[in-house]
Amino acid sequence: MLRVFITLLALAPATVLADSALPFLKHLAGDAELPPPWGIGIDFYTMDQDYRIKTLDFQFPGLIIPDTSVLAVTNEIQHFDIKADAWLFPFLNVYAILGQVQSDTVVDLSGVPQQGLPIPLGKLPVDTDGTVWGVGFTLAVGGERWFSSLSTTWTDTDLGGDFNSSAESLAMQPRFGFIRDAWTGWVGGMYLDTEETHSGAVVIPGLGAIPFDVVLETSDEWNTTTGVNYAFSRRASISFEYGYGDRSHTLLNWNYRY
Repeated sequence: MLRVFITLLALAPATVLADSALPFLKHLAGDAELPPPWGIGIDFYTMDQDYRIKTLDFQFPGLIIPDTSVLAVTNEIQHFDIKADAWLFPFLNVYAILGQVQSDTVVDLSGVPQQGLPIPLGKLPVDTDGTVWGVGFTLAVGGERWFSSLSTTWTDTDLGGDFNSSAESLAMQPRFGFIRDAWTGWVGGMYLDTEETHSGAVVIPGLGAIPFDVVLETSDEWNTTTGVNYAFSRRASISFEYGYGDRSHTLLNWNYRY
């Protein structure tokens, strides 16, 4: 008989604390064992991706960029956060994250028509770091040996650095996986919609300080994911996920439930 249960990154065998009110509607899970309702975790996340330019404004006389698609933009991030979660229902987990992110973005201006400029334009590096916070939820259903889930996360980042920068993102992660003793594995995908904004002035040798305003967005919205989880006990587990395709990422997570 199918059972309904909650999963965050993967399922870990555990039992609900007898004196806990959560999750609500426990009867929906029948006689299935459910994990303890509260969780705390640590995430370490890296990603390499291409951006496309949504808008770009260079305040330099005679410099016109009619087609921003000729400009290549790459982005690398390293992200660390603490995640707290709770199972409200046997099919719904909600969570909040708070952490730090370092972002390295490079805008390649070599494709800009020269238009009589005294020197060719090169690459514009935008290195930032800041605080990221977010909220999300996971819906899941499964059986004795399998599960299917969908996680949705919204994040907002206040970036510091040489420019005025910020970033917002929406991520959705469908997964389908198997359960075998202490091991859980899955395949799936990640949809990512990010908008990153930078404004300020960049100094280009021979041209001086050039004010700019650029809005970047995700170029490749989907990639494929594969992951595995190992449960050390009924409360502690560790997960690793790798994303590949036009965008790549790695995710390492440690989780403790109580």
